[in-house]
Amino acid sequence: MQGAKATLTMDEQTITANCTMQVVRDSMLVISVMPMLGIEVYRLEATPDELIAIDKLNHQYLRTDYAHINKYVAPSLTWEDLQQIASNEVQGGPFIGYAIGEKTIALKITYPEKQTDVPVRMLHIDLSRYEQVVVENL
Repeated sequence: MQGAKATLTMDEQTITANCTMQVVRDSMLVISVMPMLGIEVYRLEATPDELIAIDKLNHQYLRTDYAHINKYVAPSLTWEDLQQIASNEVQGGPFIGYAIGEKTIALKITYPEKQTDVPVRMLHIDLSRYEQVVVENL
């Protein structure tokens, strides 16, 4: 598990939070965002085939594949992009910018040190307590 600080800017709102990233190279990654007291409020679970974004505050989740989400996100998001973000291998530095419809999202990740893959098995979160949302409604 690797620690980092993420600054997320959506339109006019900026949130800075601690996050942890767990990576099993070419298999799975989990990014956990904890803005207060180490309590996880947002989580992204990704595999080469699908993404699951979980908003624990609002009890919602989004499950999609890259082809579907890329109809709404620019530039395109790939599995390789996510691996680079979680492993601190982003070309051009720790800044990533995306647009989702009318919304603009900028993410800057600051790492305390070089990131390494974590050879552990990560459990998926139980989604039964959350309401599923679709990309079209974001």
